Parts: sequence; structure tokens; C-alpha cells
Amino acid sequence: MGITSRDFIYSLVLHVGLLLTITMLNPFAIGLRPDMESVAVNIISMPPLGDPELIKGSMPDIVIPQATIEDIAEIPISKPESKTELKPVEKKEETPKPKPKKDTGYKGQADKAEDSQAGGTDVTDQIGAGTQFGSVAVDNASFQYPYYFIQAFGKIQRNWSNPVAANQPLSCIIYFKVIRSGSVLDPDIEKSSGVTAYDRACLRAVQASSPLPQLPTDFRDDIIGIHLEFPYQP
Repeated sequence: MGITSRDFIYSLVLHVGLLLTITMLNPFAIGLRPDMESVAVNIISMPPLGDPELIKGSMPDIVIPQATIEDIAEIPISKPESKTELKPVEKKEETPKPKPKKDTGYKGQADKAEDSQAGGTDVTDQIGAGTQFGSVAVDNASFQYPYYFIQAFGKIQRNWSNPVAANQPLSCIIYFKVIRSGSVLDPDIEKSSGVTAYDRACLRAVQASSPLPQLPTDFRDDIIGIHLEFPYQP
């Protein structure tokens, strides 16, 4: 069956109506493109690749300006002058302090031990015969009382006992003071025998004999120092 003119008209009207319907449902505006600004470009020919001399000559040298550094003048700084002068400290020589004397607790009229010579005055000939002691010295040369030595040393001899048996001679000197009442003060080992047991026995004999007889009444001073030797013969 062929297409008639009436069918063609119907088809045309249908397509036109469909197109109008779509246009009404989704309208759009057809905008014109704005005029574009034209830029003039000069085309130059580039040198062939691989020739550095041509490239170097064709391009201008670019000079980068360096920042200039201004020289800043140094301002001298002067140190403040000190008005006060420091004087060197003089070292003072320290004088040795005298050692304090040992306080015996007794305050007599005089202590002749300070006025006598070292070792005192030898009075060995006044102690009598048959004594076990050796040399004897006193710190006061005016003490001339043989009977007192016999009485005092007799008591010390009774308290003396030799604890050693050496094969060589020994000698120990004990120094002590006697006050007017006869009490013995500050007994000490003045000269050691070299044997500790022997020295202690000599010191103990003097300590155990206190008090000794009172000093003679006509003796002017109230204290006397005695150096008593304890000899040992094997």
C-alpha cells in the first residue's frame, strides 16, 4: 500500500506539534558568542636544535642585579675606667698561739717547775743507800730535805712491782708533782723504757702512792716537781 499525501500531511503535523511541545516544556535561549579580542603574533624562525652557539647568540644575557650592602661604620666601645684602685691584700703572718697549760686544780704560791732547768736539780745523793731507784731530780733547787725523799720514795717502792724479765737494762722516768698536802698531781711517763708493760707499772706505782708525806712546813712553796727514775738490771 503506498503513502498518500494525506498521510504525509498527518505525519508532518504530528512532528511539528511534538517539536512545539518539547520546546514549551524545556525552553532555552540561543546566545550569540561574544566577540573575541584578537592578538597579533609574530612568528619567528627558531635555530636548528643541537647548535649551542646559535642559541646563545640569539638569546640576550640576563643580568641579575646584586644587592648592595652598605658599610656600617663600627662604633668603638670604650670600657669604663674604674675610679677605685684595688690594693693587694697583705697577708698577715699568724703568730703561733701558746698552748694552754694544763690546769691541775691547785693554785699554790709558785710552781718552780717553770723556773728550773730541764730535768731539774739532781738530788740523787739525798735519797739514801739501799733504794731501788736511780737518779732523782727536783724542779726547785731550794728543796733540800733528804728525810722527805726517804719517806716518800719508801712508800713508792712498796707499791712498785716489776712485771717483766728482760735480758737488757731498762730505764723509765716518771715525772709528777706533789702539793703541800702530799697529793700527787699529773703523774706522767717522761722517758719511756721501750717496754709498755714496764712503763705502766712504774706509773701505777706513783699513782698508788698518793698521798705522799706532806711537804716540810718550813718549805716556802706549796708545790714541787719530781723526776724519778725506775731502773732495771737483768
